[in-house]
Amino acid sequence: MPILSINTALTAFLTLAFLALSLSAASPWTAVAITPDAKHVVVGSQQGIELYMWPEMIVAEKIESDLLHVHDLRFSPDGKTLLAAGGSPAEEGAVEIFAWLKRNRIRKLTLHNDVVYRVAWSPDGSRWAVASGDGICSVINAKSFEQVARYEGHSRAVLALDFLPDGKTIASVSVDQTVRLWDSVLGEHIRTLDNHVGTVNSIAVRPSKSNPNIAPTPSDSSLSMIATISEDRTLRIWQPSIGRLMRFIKLPSIPRAFAWSATGDRLYVGCNDGYLRVVDFESMKLLDEFEGIDGRVHDLIVDENRKQALVVGQAGFKIIDTNPSLADRKP
Repeated sequence: MPILSINTALTAFLTLAFLALSLSAASPWTAVAITPDAKHVVVGSQQGIELYMWPEMIVAEKIESDLLHVHDLRFSPDGKTLLAAGGSPAEEGAVEIFAWLKRNRIRKLTLHNDVVYRVAWSPDGSRWAVASGDGICSVINAKSFEQVARYEGHSRAVLALDFLPDGKTIASVSVDQTVRLWDSVLGEHIRTLDNHVGTVNSIAVRPSKSNPNIAPTPSDSSLSMIATISEDRTLRIWQPSIGRLMRFIKLPSIPRAFAWSATGDRLYVGCNDGYLRVVDFESMKLLDEFEGIDGRVHDLIVDENRKQALVVGQAGFKIIDTNPSLADRKP
């Protein structure tokens, strides 16, 4: 091949590579989930869904998806199914269902007329629920893919939700500044928690401390606790069965995403300033903070075995050592 042709081909290749990197950099990472074997992470963005080796963060494969925006990725309790949630603002809210072993998309369900922001599995994996920008929540049978319940109690977009340990009650949070508990079978309202004074961004049920490898059992329901984060810069702990606010902390920056430790003794919170902050559950004191990415954090995972966290957001991603030596800490 002539030298000119080689140079032309090389130039074309480098141009395409640069364009691909530019597109990737311009597309915030909006969702992340660690695989059941903890060897990979699944990442969602406007570029679709990709699988990365963990913790090397080398692309392993592209996963086919039709979602224009990917807002959430959730594995079933048995690790066999992945839900990808998202859609198009003010047009479509959809969930794609993947058989994870073969990376095979088995179904796409269009459920709402605005994006689906979050999905949550019931403790037994028999159902899953969605939170939508149209202010409506749906509960779906995991085998038949049929809607079995619908909740319309929020007045504005619903941003997140989670099942309580009883498998029947769902807690959802919204731009309307409320936390609402409702019956996932009947779709009936139970109670409203309204102490927040800003949009409530996310919610998660505290893991069972007696056995961190499984979700709390129904017998734990009366003692179950949930955490919520809000635009009012607070992280709040609730006892939902009696509607009681137990404690809270005000953070230096708006919390955007968070995760419980496996034993429920601390919370890892990603904020608008890109930092990852660690909060003690009992005292609600700030234990530590780690510099993360430039710009807001959209999602995060914590790998406590490796003592590492992955934060993703506007500026891509960063792996954070959550147990650095004192010599590694900034003064």
